[in-house]
Amino acid sequence: MTHPKFLLQSVLALSLSALLVGCGKNGDAQAQQPQAAGQQSSAPASTAKSSAATPAVATLGQVAVSQDELQQFLQVLPAAQREAMRNDRVVLEQWLRSRLAEKAVVEQAKAQEWDKKAEIRSAIEEAQNQVILRSYLQSVSEPAADYPSEQDLQTAYQANQDQFQLPAMYRLSQIFLSVPDKDEQALAQAKKRADAWVKQMREGKADFAALAKEHSDEKISAERGGDNGFLPMSQLVPAMRATVAKLEPGQLSDPIVQADGVHILQLTDLRPASVRSLEEVKPALRDALRRQRQQEATQAYVAGMLDADTVSVDGKVLSQLLQQTP
Repeated sequence: MTHPKFLLQSVLALSLSALLVGCGKNGDAQAQQPQAAGQQSSAPASTAKSSAATPAVATLGQVAVSQDELQQFLQVLPAAQREAMRNDRVVLEQWLRSRLAEKAVVEQAKAQEWDKKAEIRSAIEEAQNQVILRSYLQSVSEPAADYPSEQDLQTAYQANQDQFQLPAMYRLSQIFLSVPDKDEQALAQAKKRADAWVKQMREGKADFAALAKEHSDEKISAERGGDNGFLPMSQLVPAMRATVAKLEPGQLSDPIVQADGVHILQLTDLRPASVRSLEEVKPALRDALRRQRQQEATQAYVAGMLDADTVSVDGKVLSQLLQQTP
C-alpha cells in the first residue's frame, strides 16, 4: 500500500528507443549535426529513398520513416504495448520523432565517413556475424512442429505445480481519513470519528459504501463506495496484512492508525489460493518447452562442432597477449 493509499500501484511505461536530440516550436525533431571544417550540412540525397518503399509516415529533412517500417515496429511489440500505442497518438509520435532523430544522426555520421573508421567497421562486422549466428542456430535447432505432445505437457504441468499457484485474493473496501503529517491532534480526531463509524456500522445504523462516498479521502475508491477490487496479500501495506488475514467476508476491521491517517477496511469477498488448470497454462507451457528444447539443441549443435575436430590453443601466444594487454 502506498502513502496515503493502502494499495501498491504500478505504472506500465513504454520506453523509447533513443533520446530526442531536440524539439522545435512546432514539435518537430531537430537533430544537432556537428560539422567538419568547411563541410556542408546536407545528408546524401539517397537517404530519403532508403525509407521510401512505401509512402512516408514522418520525415525530417532527407530522412523518413515509411509505413512498412512503422508496421514492422508495431508487429514486434507485445500486444498490450501495441494497443497502447494505437490508443495514444502522443506516444506513437514520440517514437516517430525518436526514430527520425536516430536516422538523422546516422546519416550525418555517414556523411563524415564515420562508418569507414577501422573500429566501426570491425564492430559492424561483429554485429553482422551475431545476426547470422543467431539466425542460423535458430534454423538448425527448431523443434519439430508436433513438440511438445499432450503427454509432454501433462508431465511438465505435474512437475511444476508450484509455478502455477494463484494466491488468495481479497476484495477490500476502505474508508481513509487523511491527516497532515505529524499532526497528532488531527490524527486523534480522525481516530475518534472512525471509531464512531465502525460502531454504527456494526450495529447496522450506517452503511459502509455511503460513508466511503461521503467521507473517504481516497477519492478513486470513494467513488465506488470504497471498493478496491480483488488484491493479493502482497499488494497490501505490510502493517495491514495481519488485520486483513483475520477478517471473514463481510467483516469490518477496527480503525487502523498510520502516520498518514486512519483506515477502516471491510473484506467483502475472498478467493482462496488455487492452482491454474492445465488448459489455462497450456499455451505458455508449450512455448516454454519449445524454448527449452531449442536451447538444448543449440548447445548440442555447438558442442558437436567443437568435438568434430581438435581444438588447439597456443599457450605461448596466449600468455604473450595477456602480458601485452594493459
